[in-house]
Amino acid sequence: MSLINNVGKKITGAGKVAIKASGNMVQITKLNMAIKSEESKIQGFMANIGSTIFDKYKEGQGIDPDVETSCEEIEKSIKVIEELKLKIIDVRDLKKCPGCSNEIDKDDVFCSKCGTKVD
Repeated sequence: MSLINNVGKKITGAGKVAIKASGNMVQITKLNMAIKSEESKIQGFMANIGSTIFDKYKEGQGIDPDVETSCEEIEKSIKVIEELKLKIIDVRDLKKCPGCSNEIDKDDVFCSKCGTKVD
């Protein structure tokens, strides 16, 4: 009988260890999720700070010279993106309305959205 009792105690002990480990994993997962949530908040605030500084740069307000170069690079990238978007419009055989920026057929004389005459 003592052999059966020993096996039973070992199984019970192993079960308790497994339950504790499982509980620890759940707790660690919850903590990691909380960390990710806070990191996401930080990224949002940092993006907001960056947008605020870039808006000041665009408005010609004085900004820290250390970030002015980055703002200039952002401006360059914005121009490249606009050029690429225009190429996509051209490939799709469309053109952009000068009044509202709506995409219209190349053959259209007037914008169907705002009515602006298009050359």
